[in-house]
Amino acid sequence: MRRMWLAVVAVALLGSLTDAQTQGQNTTDIYFIDTEGGQATLVISPTRGILGTRETLLLDAGNLNPPGRDAERILAAMKDAGVEWIDQLVVTHYHGDHVGGVAALADKVPIRRVLDPGPYTPEQNGNREAGFLSYLPIRQNAPVAIAKAGTRIPVAGLEVHIVSSAGELITAPLPGVRRAANPLCANALRKAQDATPNNYESIGVVVEYGRFRYLDLADLTWNQEVDLVCPNNLLGAVAVYRTSRHGGDYSGAQALVHSVRPRIAVMNNNPTKGGTPDTFRIVKSAPGIQDFWQLHYSDNVSKEVNSSEQFIANFTGPQDGGHYIKLSARTDGSFTVTNGRNQFTKDYPAAPTPAVTSSR
Repeated sequence: MRRMWLAVVAVALLGSLTDAQTQGQNTTDIYFIDTEGGQATLVISPTRGILGTRETLLLDAGNLNPPGRDAERILAAMKDAGVEWIDQLVVTHYHGDHVGGVAALADKVPIRRVLDPGPYTPEQNGNREAGFLSYLPIRQNAPVAIAKAGTRIPVAGLEVHIVSSAGELITAPLPGVRRAANPLCANALRKAQDATPNNYESIGVVVEYGRFRYLDLADLTWNQEVDLVCPNNLLGAVAVYRTSRHGGDYSGAQALVHSVRPRIAVMNNNPTKGGTPDTFRIVKSAPGIQDFWQLHYSDNVSKEVNSSEQFIANFTGPQDGGHYIKLSARTDGSFTVTNGRNQFTKDYPAAPTPAVTSSR
């Protein structure tokens, strides 16, 4: 029997709720897990939640096949973080490279709550359909909530804002973001709408920890990204941007990337999926960008276009070991990124002035 909901019994074994909430950590940690061109991003809260441990937010669980591979890689990140269950699992949309690993993960660790976009949009694609079908028994038996744009996901010590879900986008700026006309919209390029079902319904989030802000839009489409920043930038600036749709050409609109002004980008590509020439051009030309971290070396561009080797977690062959990239952020907006392959670490100091003045 699946162990998804066993974590709730741990409450009786813990100390008082007050003690659990006041024991904190200095950082929130984000693991960008290699799922070979899928997605699984593990966010660890900076403070202890109601169960007395640092809470966990997992954005997707990778692929259905090979069976169990991506679940094991998520478990490795959880072990490094010292956590034993998932408090909140966000299934951003129903493609197999995002939802396919949920069942295998649920067999190994408790998952306390699931959020997804709601009704499934059928597709004539075997891999995508198989991923959803493997998730369906979990969805039928788990506490599931439908994510709504403009609401928050409760994670101890963090502000997690849902900015897109089920085709809906936020229509007002996030807290602390000033509404103002965005000059980058004058020349914002739009594309023929991506006709792939479910990408359009992706759940996108902004995670805030003090002055640190992280943007993850899953596989949201190009034109929707433009709508989030035009005619007004509703997202504000962020420190970290996870490239949309694996760094492919149907997402990652220049208007979005240049408007949110990330200090770094992290790309969840594989050697031949994502990592396109336009993605490198858009990210590397973004105002204020310092580094471009990659889960994989991209065979879609030359060595000179790829980032330097210390910023790449995996290479084809023996060096493709499923290494993650770990980010540790502090409330002043500073953060540290570590390459799991070679332990190369780079510190990013606090920005001179906050990009967003929080209203909280």
